[in-house]
Amino acid sequence: MRFKPAKDPLMRAATRTRYPGSSKTRVAHLREVSQFVRELRNQGFGVKKWGNVTSKHVGIVVKSWHDRGLATKTIKEYLSGVRATAEAYDNNSIHKDNSAFNLENIQYVQNIDRSMPDERYNSIMEKLKAGDNNENRVAAQLGLCRHLGLRHEEARKFSPSRDVLPDGRVHASAGTKGGKERVLSEVSPEGRKAIEYARSVAGTGSMIPPGMRDRQWEKKGYKILEKAGADRKNEKFHSARHAYAQSRYEQLTGFKCRVKYESKEAFERAAIEARGEDWKDYDKSARGIIKVEMGHGLGRDSTVAQYLGSNSK
Repeated sequence: MRFKPAKDPLMRAATRTRYPGSSKTRVAHLREVSQFVRELRNQGFGVKKWGNVTSKHVGIVVKSWHDRGLATKTIKEYLSGVRATAEAYDNNSIHKDNSAFNLENIQYVQNIDRSMPDERYNSIMEKLKAGDNNENRVAAQLGLCRHLGLRHEEARKFSPSRDVLPDGRVHASAGTKGGKERVLSEVSPEGRKAIEYARSVAGTGSMIPPGMRDRQWEKKGYKILEKAGADRKNEKFHSARHAYAQSRYEQLTGFKCRVKYESKEAFERAAIEARGEDWKDYDKSARGIIKVEMGHGLGRDSTVAQYLGSNSK
């Protein structure tokens, strides 16, 4: 059964759905739903209404995704859009527990250091700052990720004239996840320099060049970053955000985070040497501060552990 998104009844219904959250959430859900409906049609199902979509349909699609080698995390993301759309049409019959579809629990924390090394960061910044205006804009974005902990989208849409408050605090307002704005009260000297460089590049605008769409600039920015020497797979804007979290952790605790050590024992020895038996209190406090500063919910321990590592293993 050929999939034609513009004519498919499930997709047409999805485009009319009012999803809670930001416009970014809506775009994500539509993308997720599109993947589901496409595979549903490939499997020969012609169901036309979201109220008639069942766990059986979802299970068959999930099995097909598994067979094609899709990552469990990706499948779970797709299912979030499917459930949100079905629920918008009063269909609450799809299993809430992913284990019903044989999706194993994801081990999020692997204690792997994914930060951009300072030497590589400095080398890339030097090349970008010596380039044209577009390269300068990418340098500004990378600096905002590294020294303010902004997400890439937040850095692209950052406007110093709008987002730096009169008292010097930073208001992260555009491109935030789930539309949740936040204020950064503590900005380091390096963060101030990153802001001023961004201001010199963007003027009264954002990091997105005038006349260019966000999505277009996002793709171009990655290409510029790679051309400047970033590893295509491992060193993206997000790796600079990892570096921010790790340096902020060390500033708050006085010792490096878990991912900087090969073993739990080596990490604990360094932590005890720095703070004695109270090191766990410093660790807990720092993680809480970093979660808020980076725009994660207070309960997202596994998320901040992606940057810092897990002390339990």
